[in-house]
Amino acid sequence: MPSYPLILCLTFAVVGSLTVAVAAWTRRDDPTVKAFLMLAFGCVIWSGGRLLELSSFDLETRVMWARLQYFGIVAVPIAWLCAMIQLSRPRFVIPWSLLSMPIVINIVTLGLVFTNERHHLIWDSIAMVPGGLPPGAVFTHGPAYAVVAAYSYLLLLISLYFLLTARVPSSSLTRGGRAVLAGGLALPLVANIAYLRGWTGPLGGDLTPATLSVMTVLVWICALRGHLDDVGHYARLRVFDALQEGCVIVNADDIIVDFNPAARRLLEAVDRGSPYPAAWNDAIAASRSDMPGGGASHLISEERVDYELTVDPVRNLNRQPVGSIVFLRDVTRFRSREQALTSENSTLAVRLGETEEKLSRIEADLYRDALTGVFNRRFFQREAAAALANAFEQGIPVGLLIIDVDYFKQYNDLHGHVHGDECLRQVAGALGETMRNGPGDFCARVGGEEFAIVLPHISPRETRQAGLRLLQAVRSLALPHGGWPEHPYVTISVGAVCEIPASPFLEPMLEKADAAMYEAKRNGRDRFVMRDALALPAYPA
Repeated sequence: MPSYPLILCLTFAVVGSLTVAVAAWTRRDDPTVKAFLMLAFGCVIWSGGRLLELSSFDLETRVMWARLQYFGIVAVPIAWLCAMIQLSRPRFVIPWSLLSMPIVINIVTLGLVFTNERHHLIWDSIAMVPGGLPPGAVFTHGPAYAVVAAYSYLLLLISLYFLLTARVPSSSLTRGGRAVLAGGLALPLVANIAYLRGWTGPLGGDLTPATLSVMTVLVWICALRGHLDDVGHYARLRVFDALQEGCVIVNADDIIVDFNPAARRLLEAVDRGSPYPAAWNDAIAASRSDMPGGGASHLISEERVDYELTVDPVRNLNRQPVGSIVFLRDVTRFRSREQALTSENSTLAVRLGETEEKLSRIEADLYRDALTGVFNRRFFQREAAAALANAFEQGIPVGLLIIDVDYFKQYNDLHGHVHGDECLRQVAGALGETMRNGPGDFCARVGGEEFAIVLPHISPRETRQAGLRLLQAVRSLALPHGGWPEHPYVTISVGAVCEIPASPFLEPMLEKADAAMYEAKRNGRDRFVMRDALALPAYPA
């Protein structure tokens, strides 16, 4: 039967850790709070996993919860170390390079835990103890467990060094708070030793996760509350350190008291407690004078970098100068950007030209008939509709001619497709050379042997003349037909219409021109038929 004192301790541990984690959650962008949250959630996983393990009835479920506890077991020591470093060294930024080795060790540890059946390095044996509801379980630890425990307490020992060497009092720590945290580190060590020696058996087993949760609450009480009240520190994190321009604070004694990461990247020699560089003398002296332009920019050239310097005085409520704030702007970087942008613009201009050329070729392929080289049906439908809509809006006539090669199927059957294709090419060439070629005029192949010509801004008389010229142009080709006795040569039938469109749509005029073309075929082919345009004024007048 599980020990109620242990269950009660673990329950309070989970609730306590979650409570302080929720209280600190709104400041989770603070590196110190991040480390504390990792510590708190690690304790929740460890204590919660232990609690669920004790409540399980079968061995398989107990082992599962024991394994999941290790996510908290490996997280707590490194999180505690990071929290102590941040609380004792508020301005120190822990680089990822220092965390890489502990992270690798934690991953290896988790790998050993979840593959324990193959090597038994973490648990040498696991057995259920009969009796009780639920029954107990005995985990016999292997050699890797001792290594993991030693490594964890090594991290806690290192954190003790940072804690004992912290400057107190500070915004986060007091002398009393530091003493409580340093002394409290003995709690998990004593609890773990007592567990390994079997002294905590009457209490239900390992109290280590519960003691670490107590330590988490102590961190909140003794240090983190004061840290969260330090608005200045948080403002520096959010504003001062985030500035993209270098920023250096100089006191009245000409000593550098603070700077942001951007300033360190720009000037590696800058350091707290040292005098500002001699090259800043003129700029700082001008800022402290009452002369106009005292805060103007100054260009500083050094061996490694060129930067722009702007100095603003810092004054107290009595308007007395207490220091200066120096802004550094890397003009070398901006010059490089300008050069890069210029080069990129040139490259983009070349690419744009190439793209426009490609688009022109693609458009030509899209709207040109591959066989004859004239425009295709897609182009005709788009441009003819646009021409008729424009004529409808302006109230001007437009000519539409439909041309069909006479008896082309018989020609194709007799001479073959190769000669049939050549026939269509020659007919298309004759049509294109003979049409008016005015602004907006075009010829398109709209079917197998069918062509269409659109003539904007044209009169009926000119439309008729254009149609007759087309007939004669194809006759002049003198292409032998041979497939129809009455037509020894290839000819065409032309139907036309010229009028001011009654609607902005293509279909009505297309039907009229098509009907005229079929009338030409019925009347013997090789002829031109035009639908009369009644009451149409002469165009142009």
